[in-house]
Amino acid sequence: MDAPGEPQAPLARNPTPPIPPVLQIPTGLQPPQPQVQAPGSENISQDTQERAEDSDRSESDHDHDSESESGSEDAGAAPWSAINEDTTEPGEDEIVYIKRNAGFEPSATDDEYWQKMIFFELNDPDLVPIEAGTIDWMLEHYNGTAENPNHETVMRSPIVKVGGYDWRIKFYPKGHRSEYLSVYLENVTIQSPEWEGTEDFVNPPFPFLKGQERIKKRRSVAAQLCIIMYNPAEPRVFEYQAEAHQFHKKSADYGWRYFTKYSRYDFHIRQHGQRQAILRNDRLAFRAYIRVVDDPTGCKWEHGDPSPDMITSTTGLRPFTKSLTYIAAAVPLLHFQPFREWVKTLRGDKETRKYLQGLLLKMYTRKRSANFGRPSTQFPGDVLEMLWRLSSRISDDFEGTEEPSKFKELVGGFHPEKGSACGANRLATKDHSSLQAAVDEHTKVKVITCPPLLTLELQRQEHDKKTRLWKKLVNKVEIPDHLTVSGVTYTLFAFITHCGPLSSSRYVPYVRPRGIGKGWYAYHDGRVTILTETEARGKHSGFKERFRQPSPGSGYDSPFSQYNEHIDAEVTCAVMYVRDDVTPQAFNFPDTEEWATPHANKDDYDNPVKTAMHEYFDQSQLPAAFQSNDTTISLEPGRPFAQANLPALQASNVALAPPLPQMDGEDVVMTDADDDSQFAAIEEGITEPTDLSKGTHDWLGQHYYEGDYNEARHQHGGGHLIDVNGDEYLGQFDDGKKAGHGKIFYAASGQQYEGDWLDDLPHGHGKLTEASGNVYEGEFREGRKTGQFVLRGTVTEEDKGQCTICFENEITTAFYDCGHVIACRDCAVKIEICPVCRKRVLHKLQLYGVKVQVD
Repeated sequence: MDAPGEPQAPLARNPTPPIPPVLQIPTGLQPPQPQVQAPGSENISQDTQERAEDSDRSESDHDHDSESESGSEDAGAAPWSAINEDTTEPGEDEIVYIKRNAGFEPSATDDEYWQKMIFFELNDPDLVPIEAGTIDWMLEHYNGTAENPNHETVMRSPIVKVGGYDWRIKFYPKGHRSEYLSVYLENVTIQSPEWEGTEDFVNPPFPFLKGQERIKKRRSVAAQLCIIMYNPAEPRVFEYQAEAHQFHKKSADYGWRYFTKYSRYDFHIRQHGQRQAILRNDRLAFRAYIRVVDDPTGCKWEHGDPSPDMITSTTGLRPFTKSLTYIAAAVPLLHFQPFREWVKTLRGDKETRKYLQGLLLKMYTRKRSANFGRPSTQFPGDVLEMLWRLSSRISDDFEGTEEPSKFKELVGGFHPEKGSACGANRLATKDHSSLQAAVDEHTKVKVITCPPLLTLELQRQEHDKKTRLWKKLVNKVEIPDHLTVSGVTYTLFAFITHCGPLSSSRYVPYVRPRGIGKGWYAYHDGRVTILTETEARGKHSGFKERFRQPSPGSGYDSPFSQYNEHIDAEVTCAVMYVRDDVTPQAFNFPDTEEWATPHANKDDYDNPVKTAMHEYFDQSQLPAAFQSNDTTISLEPGRPFAQANLPALQASNVALAPPLPQMDGEDVVMTDADDDSQFAAIEEGITEPTDLSKGTHDWLGQHYYEGDYNEARHQHGGGHLIDVNGDEYLGQFDDGKKAGHGKIFYAASGQQYEGDWLDDLPHGHGKLTEASGNVYEGEFREGRKTGQFVLRGTVTEEDKGQCTICFENEITTAFYDCGHVIACRDCAVKIEICPVCRKRVLHKLQLYGVKVQVD
């Protein structure tokens, strides 16, 4: 991948050779005894345990944790047991093994080695190392003696100042809620009561509402850290752990509950490949490496799942959950200051006014409604389609007023055939490595309108004519800070990414509300994060075809995490630019804004109105909330004929999210389809209906349609449909259904049908061409063969033994209880009705050792 990713470090848990199973040596160490509480300590221990259990809820699945919130300190004296130290030494053969297999044996005191290993490259100019330092601590009496036992449950090192903060090692010799040695690094400065955990926001990413309480910004410090525990007499014997963490008031320490590889009952036993046991003469040594990093985001290397209040305190923004498509569409618009001012002026009892102003109030106050975080229904849709629906709905709600024209003057109309570079008029970025080059080429033949906030869609899908499948395009496209469109200059304001496969409706908006160099804010599902320029744009601009690498996921933000999502997980699909004459107003908005909101009641501020689609609109209205009064019909993917000898195809008349075609009475050329379509031969046979409008439906991850629509905006007349499963139809439609003459190519089976249709089914005279080349020509009724027919083709003796469905594999499966044997195993699992006798298939029987031929 060309763009730098999350900093990585080639760290292993231990650089020692492979270790055979542990030899069980009697240690003399007794199992732990029930702890006897000191008088008067019962309440302290109970409170501590309750806080510890609360902390464990979020950290129980990891061997590392922060215990600041629990504040737990094991109370009372720990029971003491003697330890029989392991004084064995490796024999000559083991010494040879160590030298031959270990190669370079690092020492725990080799500063150059550890600093190079631990302080991984940040690969980000915005992340600047401030200062590095070490803590050295010698523990003279780990266990003690019978006369002078060590009963301490927590032991702390001397304090060392690094990067302006005081640090120390915290060690649990008996384990911290575990049977393993536990080690933590504490930021003593942050833990102190004198250190303020919050401060006022300066230049917040979204203004506060005048007269309302302003939230405070969380203070924190980022640091790379490593703790090494070693034998002071033989520093080549050690154990270590390394990480990076964001330290703040509620997470002022970080460490590992399971620091050692073996439990505290066995850690002191010398393992194969070690020159000595790690514990000798009751002495242990610790060294901690710390490098403080200037992190302008304040949320780098976070661990755990922060609460919504913590997210708001860190970023200054309110997170949103679930309804990702419309959030990704509306939130960037509301971050645009001129659009906010327009939303405030809306009047009237209109649904779009209530929705936009309710959402704006939530963003102003950072308050969450009672339904925040509850499960909701997600529906398919494209974020650019949602913007188009919003524009259309505003035109309907405010018909006869100036509001629709004001909306289009500010952000454009999102109409592909009226100057907006989206939908069927998206930029052909597949053929260009930079956005500027794609814009320059696009404006040679088409006009792009230049509103104050310009939205451009990138080409992120295409229909492969060879495989008959839609595929997601993830090629790298350079997104510049400054863009020129038809002589008008713009500055990058936001971009939107599409996550997952084409069928996914997950979108993430990234907004830079204060301008270049002031940080990016990403609205993930239920979380807001701040990113640097490199993190935001570098990771999501795409990949080079010849050098693809997986991009780190957004779940566990650790430089040492091995979790990665698929390379197609997230890629930029749309960008938003602010016209340069508007940038002072857009980027330099005041920290506080006024609004004589209709929600004047204080209860409305404390308990915001519902604005999520699943909260605000009735279920019967979903997902038509942003849709104009007109609807259209969405067709289900067709089924291949071979699956059941042309059974009645089940097609849904109305899709869950009926698409809205863009129409202006002119033909539109589909840029994602080949010009020399195999259906061109029958285009002349399509009768052009009268009084119809032409339009194109072409949104990311949805079916493509170009052709005629009736007054109800249903597919009606001649049209070209490419379904989401790759099936391609060219022919006539009647009120949203295939009817009349048409030809279809089934992507899954390779079959073709040309002939008459009725209600989305072959009905009348038609010709079916199978993948093998055999041609069936005759009559069809409701999708089934009927009456007289003519079958043409060549069938060899070898062909008789091939599956009659795919014509590739041998026939190996019998249907029970009819007994017909016509298919291979792969095809048989897809069949529920026998194509021969039309009986229900109860079971499939696999045949072995027989050669089956069909006569």
